[in-house]
Amino acid sequence: MPRVLAVNTRRLIDAGAFTPPPAFADSPAPQQENSGACRPARPIVQLLYVRYLAARPVDEIQCIAPTRRRHRCTSTLLSPDTPAGTWRLVPATATSGQLALPAAVMALYDLSALPYAEQLRWRAQRCPQHAASPTAADLAVAEWEPFDPLRHHEHIHARLPAPARRPGSAGRARQGVRP
Repeated sequence: MPRVLAVNTRRLIDAGAFTPPPAFADSPAPQQENSGACRPARPIVQLLYVRYLAARPVDEIQCIAPTRRRHRCTSTLLSPDTPAGTWRLVPATATSGQLALPAAVMALYDLSALPYAEQLRWRAQRCPQHAASPTAADLAVAEWEPFDPLRHHEHIHARLPAPARRPGSAGRARQGVRP
């Protein structure tokens, strides 16, 4: 009996019975949470060679360490004085034992080029100031969710986010051109 069940399950998997239904062109496009900028609300982040689904945009991921007054630190992980990751388009392949997805590529925030200690800091979800004291207790659980391409297919984006423009940078560029 278990063999018959295994054969039938394999046949259904190969036929694509367990894949999410495709989005049709005539269905209304889902509204993005942040329509002003082209950035994913829950990006896929690769660190320590594992892909995670972040709970919020990369520049809003907050430190989980406590302050001296026992409140959660308000600093973000991405700071101007630390190295940043890069947005890349990678194949949207599933891990071993999973079906491949219909999308060809997906955007992810890659931290693999950063030093090992920096990747550990991101994984522990601590700002640069609190990374120096790893023995302090956390006030919240790290918000990284292991990425599963079939369960989290709605968070897969096939294009890179638009680079954020810094306020006033266009004015400075025009000023530099004048003699």
